[in-house]
Amino acid sequence: MSAGEGFLRQIVAATRAAVRAPDYFDGLPRAPRRPPASWREAVRAGGRPGTVIAEFKRRSPGAADPGLPSRTPSEFAARLEAAPVGAYSCLAAIPEFGGHPRDVADLAAATGRPVLFKDFVVDLRQIEAAYRAGAAAVLLIARLAALDGEGPSLGELARAARARGLEVVLEWHAPEEISGSGAVPADVFGVNVRDLDSLRLRPEVARATIRAAGDRRPLVGMSGVDSPETARSFWALGVDAILVGSAIARAPDPAAFVRALAPPPDGGPR
Repeated sequence: MSAGEGFLRQIVAATRAAVRAPDYFDGLPRAPRRPPASWREAVRAGGRPGTVIAEFKRRSPGAADPGLPSRTPSEFAARLEAAPVGAYSCLAAIPEFGGHPRDVADLAAATGRPVLFKDFVVDLRQIEAAYRAGAAAVLLIARLAALDGEGPSLGELARAARARGLEVVLEWHAPEEISGSGAVPADVFGVNVRDLDSLRLRPEVARATIRAAGDRRPLVGMSGVDSPETARSFWALGVDAILVGSAIARAPDPAAFVRALAPPPDGGPR
């Protein structure tokens, strides 16, 4: 699969094939082991900005080195048990990312913090997998609505998720995606710095999108956080939370790294 222009269309096609495979649900319970806590409330953290969301993933296709340290979801959670992590995200994407809904189930079983089912969701089978895995929320990507393809609309996927007791996280990259997804019922909103078509980081586009989001809250800054400095750039834009994946996975001391990402208590510079 090419990592250049057109990556999103390619991975959606590959995802549809993976989701329709007979073994897609293998290893998942028939129902969640326990009712999950609210992902929205974990992100809101009592209305105070500064929540860090830690993401488990096995590969990062957009990085110069896509490989990440090999850990199980439970090992990942154990290394962050003492860290100020408000919630988790987990890559369930099989093509390119090497994930699976089983990873979501394993992470949800290993922590009491709520977990986001993160995938290129285009099929109702993914909603069912998120429910069975014990996820608290499912990610829907607004940009997928612009792709020609089969299957349910974003609105239909969101309503199916709500019917299964899942919260909906709606992701944008560019400002024009906001108006085009206005009919999608969502509980949390996110802005991805990474352009999923080219896999390039485009912080200037993300900044414009965060400003255009207005009062749509809670709002999460996604991707591109590799240091306390890049975290501060998100906090300065007024997001409620940041989602961090590869940098946590690569950190020698992930708990200390997460602590360094939090904004200072007084909102001033560190």
